Amino acid sequence: MYDVIVVGGGPAGMTAALYARRNGKSALVIEKNGFGGQITHSPKVENYPGTLSMSGNEFAESTLDQILHQGAE
Repeated sequence: MYDVIVVGGGPAGMTAALYARRNGKSALVIEKNGFGGQITHSPKVENYPGTLSMSGNEFAESTLDQILHQGAE
């Protein structure tokens, strides 16, 4: 039993899980292919606050690490 079930592990889905966890809700993220969605195909992400530049893969891995650290499944 979860408070929030997110279908899709792209940036929006992982962000939803992050905010759910920060609000004390249990969260499950369901993704069929791989976390990160289409941004993993981007060679460079430069419009993310607090970061000068990173690859889409680095962005996805960092966001996944963050939600797992917060306790999302």
